[in-house]
Amino acid sequence: MGDTTSAIGRVRQIQRLLNGLPTREVVLDGLSRATAQIALPRPRSDVAVGLDEVLAARKSHYRFHVEPPGAEELSSLLRWALGPQRTVRLPAGGKHQLRMAPSAGGLPSLTVYVTAKPGGDIPGGVFRYEPDGHCLETLWSGDPTAALRSVLVQPDFAERAPVMVFLVARLDTTLVKYPIRHYRTLHVDSGIAVQNLYLVATALELAACAVTAFDDHIVTQLLRIPDSMFPTVVFPLGRRPD
Repeated sequence: MGDTTSAIGRVRQIQRLLNGLPTREVVLDGLSRATAQIALPRPRSDVAVGLDEVLAARKSHYRFHVEPPGAEELSSLLRWALGPQRTVRLPAGGKHQLRMAPSAGGLPSLTVYVTAKPGGDIPGGVFRYEPDGHCLETLWSGDPTAALRSVLVQPDFAERAPVMVFLVARLDTTLVKYPIRHYRTLHVDSGIAVQNLYLVATALELAACAVTAFDDHIVTQLLRIPDSMFPTVVFPLGRRPD
């Protein structure tokens, strides 16, 4: 554990060097702390789109329909892009759950967070996605728009996108097995997850865009994540504009 703690500390130094010292705080206007659990509906199982079609149609969208994605659409996206895939038996006899988005060593290297504006099937707030239970754990309730504007370098996304998915890398579950050099591999894991999100969103006829222009410190405050985790990508999401 001591070696892992030391490795996490060294990565945090790298993060501070890359991102600088905190200069401002997250804007939490419109949000209040909450702890409710939201069960997601059964994901769609009838999405029959050829891989060639999805790959050819995949693109980044910068504008979104005013009507937010439904709970079934969000459920399907999270389940098929980032949820459980299969269980494998370990050499020692135990079992290990793998995810739809592969990761180095099959480790749970990413945690997924979701923000939603009020007015849709999912109540407004900030949530952590729990893949095993396929549910959302509420961190904040209310309208996250002001907070997202303070987070993003391109704050217009906060106004346009009704939903955002955050991918957050975990050092505590990965540096236990791998050396500090694995810090770079976490970004590869995140990139694979983003590709899954793009392809599943395209199959569901949703609009999406991967964004890395954000303030790490403010995202950390908004998502209430510890020093052993850091944000890698924000994925604005919505229905396709008319």
